[in-house]
Amino acid sequence: MSIKIERGKKYSTQEAKAIVDGLYAKVRERWEARVNQRPFMQQLMAGKLPLKTLQIFFRHWGAYTIEINTLTACTYHRNITFFKVNRDLMGPIGEKIADEFIHPKPPGHFLVMMETAKAFGLSEDEVFTSSMPSEFRGKIDFMRGIVYEGTAAEWYAAVTTEEQIGHWSAACYQALTTYYGFDRAKATYFATHVEADLEEHEEGVMGHASFNRMALQRLLETGMAEERPTYGLEYCAMTSVDLHGAMLRSALEEAERA
Repeated sequence: MSIKIERGKKYSTQEAKAIVDGLYAKVRERWEARVNQRPFMQQLMAGKLPLKTLQIFFRHWGAYTIEINTLTACTYHRNITFFKVNRDLMGPIGEKIADEFIHPKPPGHFLVMMETAKAFGLSEDEVFTSSMPSEFRGKIDFMRGIVYEGTAAEWYAAVTTEEQIGHWSAACYQALTTYYGFDRAKATYFATHVEADLEEHEEGVMGHASFNRMALQRLLETGMAEERPTYGLEYCAMTSVDLHGAMLRSALEEAERA
């Protein structure tokens, strides 16, 4: 059943929670089909994905994370009207954004990403100066389009995937430490994102996925959730999942061409 909302309707807490839970359930199901059950993750979890493919993927993924983190910071300004109305959320979003840029120290999670990049044999220049494949750029541009042309509700629908990325990071961490000779220090990017996305961390910073759920539910409760024709909550969420799967697939294809 498709998820549709009524423009301007103030949903009850129970109604809003049911919509959010339903959307997250659809994302979880789609992620299983489009990410977990596809060749990249199936080979990785069996320890059969070539290290060269992992290097290619993480070079592009590292570049992607730098841009997506800065784009997330832009959403505070873009959706400031929502946060002015819901001032109790200003603290949590401030902590969420700051977490990306000050832990473990400035410039933030970039440092964690580079530790794992180095474990893959990648240099900082390779991560910063290599052009991303169209599939990685497509995900960035899709998210950028939602930030600047879409609605706050569509943004928080698109980042429903942050919860799945937490679980995906756990799977990647398990595979790297089981089959590829990584320890926690080398796989620190994935270990950090299990904590950052799914758990309270860094002296009380809310898990990123928990904040995203809260913000989307509040948008529904306050009547501030809006959908555009041809977009909408479900479309943005499903497309976000599909594009993650496309990024993994592109790394496989690039490795095959190399």
